[in-house]
Amino acid sequence: MTADAGLSAAKQPREERPGDALIVAALFALAFGYDTVEAVTNLQQLPLLFIGADIEASIPWWLLIAQVALPAALFAAALWVGRRMRLVARAGVLLAALAVSAQLSLLAEQIASLLYFGAPAG
Repeated sequence: MTADAGLSAAKQPREERPGDALIVAALFALAFGYDTVEAVTNLQQLPLLFIGADIEASIPWWLLIAQVALPAALFAAALWVGRRMRLVARAGVLLAALAVSAQLSLLAEQIASLLYFGAPAG
């Protein structure tokens, strides 16, 4: 009987604590925060590059502002989507949102590069 009781206890899923979800969210918040810091740096430095090349009219302000707003929006959306999920699934949703955020950041830098090199000097 004791072997059966030990076996059935091993099959029971481990109960998740609310603090575990907060720790996972905090770790992903740091990663999304890093994306936001990169975007703010681009917002500060990229206009200087365009001004130095005398193409201020081609500064992609819409792109720079979107690049700052997207990590926070994706983080909030991932938290909302994963609010009722188990911890591993919630972490997967946050990881997917972080991957989308990183990919959109790279895409924004590529678009800014194309705008910079394609802008007529004036």
